[in-house]
Amino acid sequence: MDYNQFVNNSKNAVLLIGMVFAAILSAFSLTAADSQPTGYDVAAVVNAYRAANGYYQLNPHSLVMAAAQTHAEWIVETGQGGHIGAGGSDETVRVSWTGYGGGAAIQCDENWASGSTIDDVMYGAWSDWTHQEVMLNAWGKRYTDVGGGVASLGNGRYVFILNVCKVVGQEYSGEVPDSSGSAPPDSTNPLATADLSNFIYGVTRATPLADGTIKHTVLYGQTLVSIAEAYGITIDTLRSLNDMTADNTIIWVDEELVIATGTGIFPTPSATLVIETQTPQPTLTATTAPITATPQATTEDGGTSQTLGILLIGLAGAGLVVALVFSSRRK
Repeated sequence: MDYNQFVNNSKNAVLLIGMVFAAILSAFSLTAADSQPTGYDVAAVVNAYRAANGYYQLNPHSLVMAAAQTHAEWIVETGQGGHIGAGGSDETVRVSWTGYGGGAAIQCDENWASGSTIDDVMYGAWSDWTHQEVMLNAWGKRYTDVGGGVASLGNGRYVFILNVCKVVGQEYSGEVPDSSGSAPPDSTNPLATADLSNFIYGVTRATPLADGTIKHTVLYGQTLVSIAEAYGITIDTLRSLNDMTADNTIIWVDEELVIATGTGIFPTPSATLVIETQTPQPTLTATTAPITATPQATTEDGGTSQTLGILLIGLAGAGLVVALVFSSRRK
């Protein structure tokens, strides 16, 4: 093989190797782009969080989505984070600009934050009671619709927007209309009590175990008062069952409270438990415990498999190039 042919083959080999690695980098870029969350992802995560805390589902509304997305993009473009947006607008005004409500009076509340993932903001910036109100009880405003917005800040960080809205006079009453105007079946839980105030939420009573034991897991916004009243027992009884002091008013999210002790013997499933009913003591008050949510771990098995596949393709291409070079040298 003459020298010029060897040089040409070497140049071609370098060019092919460069193309292989360029393809790998391009594939990684596409994978990163595909992983960007959307406003509908925000709405889905919030609805899942509401369900876990015993609240009804909000309807992902396309117009509320559009308003949230527009505000997220405006924050990225201007660098002016906050609830005051274009033209000095607030969240209710921005949603009204989309035509939501058809000219009727509307009302909205909003969360915003920046972070790498939805979980980052859910369990970080939005973990205080004000942002929890927007996601869960919303100060008792009984919102029906939800919208989310996500805009990239670069370097894997995003601006997240959450809007919850209603048409005034069409508050949630057991059903949440969808965007077509129809409504799902009434999902009111007969074991759930109503919210006592904008800050003390209702309680869904736990089902007794087979031996008659009843245990209640504390959720955000619940107190000793609301739990005792829901189960028809006194606060003193509740404290006694859980080895609390006589003046204890503090409970914590995810704490498990004993409501009634069973026999220790598991009867047939048809057996029922009679719960002690006493008049609650209205003079006793309780405070709402702070939220102590823990971020949920996420998995990326799909991304790992795709990355390994891309690397294998790249290595195979590089091996092919090296083989061509050696073959040319032998000639």
